[in-house]
Amino acid sequence: MKYIRNVCLLILFVASPLLMIGGVLLALYRYPEIPFYAWIMMGIGFSLKIANKPLERAFNRNMESMEYDEYGRRKGMEDYSSMSRKERLQVDKQKLAEMERIVSSSALKRMQHPGAKDPDGAMNGLVGMEPVKKQMKMMAARMEYDRENQKKKKKKAGSDTASSRHMMFFGSPGTGKTTVARIMTGFLYKNKFIKENKCLETDGNFLKASTTADTAAKTEIVVRQAFGGVLFIDEAYALLSGDAAGEAAIATLIKQMEDNRDKFVLILAGYTDEMNRLINSNPGFASRFKDYVRFPDYTVDEMCDIFSYMVNQKGLCVDGEAMEHFRIRIAKEKKGKHFGNARTVRNVMEECIDHHAVHIKDGELSGADRYKLVGMDVSENVSEYFGK
Repeated sequence: MKYIRNVCLLILFVASPLLMIGGVLLALYRYPEIPFYAWIMMGIGFSLKIANKPLERAFNRNMESMEYDEYGRRKGMEDYSSMSRKERLQVDKQKLAEMERIVSSSALKRMQHPGAKDPDGAMNGLVGMEPVKKQMKMMAARMEYDRENQKKKKKKAGSDTASSRHMMFFGSPGTGKTTVARIMTGFLYKNKFIKENKCLETDGNFLKASTTADTAAKTEIVVRQAFGGVLFIDEAYALLSGDAAGEAAIATLIKQMEDNRDKFVLILAGYTDEMNRLINSNPGFASRFKDYVRFPDYTVDEMCDIFSYMVNQKGLCVDGEAMEHFRIRIAKEKKGKHFGNARTVRNVMEECIDHHAVHIKDGELSGADRYKLVGMDVSENVSEYFGK
């Protein structure tokens, strides 16, 4: 019926100018006696010309109803698998362009980091963090236990256990949450809970976009990029900003955790109080996380060990006087409101090396001390840069 209606409308379009032209030619041919039917032809043609706009709208509506269904989808393309190769390529290009608009592929690539190749050795090499190490060992043992059970039952490894491995990390800044996330990625890969030894690292602010729709799309893109591995979101409490974008990101994360629970492991991290508010903000979060890892602040002795390790990584060593000066300095830093644990240790170390370089250049230190931090390189006073 719709096809017949369109044919009729097309005939009317064509008839309008033909009738007008035919009437004019007939009138000229019989002039000055213009036959009555010539006037009729010109009148009908002129009337159809006036009605062209409504007829065109009717034609377009009829064409749309023939090409699209009631949901606005082109008929025959409801299913991606039913499209031709050319149509699929066009759709893929459009999807890729939309993804690049929301978050670039280069940004996604920069987020990806390898997990620990030797998670046991990396964990044992951590300074301090005894409660974290103890919990990690327990979690690793459980992963190995589940893996062995799956083998015995001849089930596909990781078929329904990855959903129970979503985690939350709580702790002050600089307590090693990112480092532990990469080590945990290695454990998950080693025990077949994930297919790739990769950790996609981002933060809560990055997930938010200018609109709720773009935020949801951006969050989903980041999650899908993490498929096969771990998605680590630091400062996840930034999603609790009270705006619609944060709520959209949280809702998308919860949905992905449920719909794709066997495809990735999510680790949320942040400061203790803020993360407690995040976990209590939505009941969907609390029900989907099994492991909660709390990271304690480093002791002064542990930070001395970290300082020595970091300095050694720079190709230098620390003498006794320099270490004593550092101990006094870091104890003062620990009381400051901007204290950042290992981050503060690194900042102090960089300051010490700056002083060391100046002392070498000014001849205050001999060549024999070129690769050794001495007492004069380490200030016991808290720098204004770090705050008090």
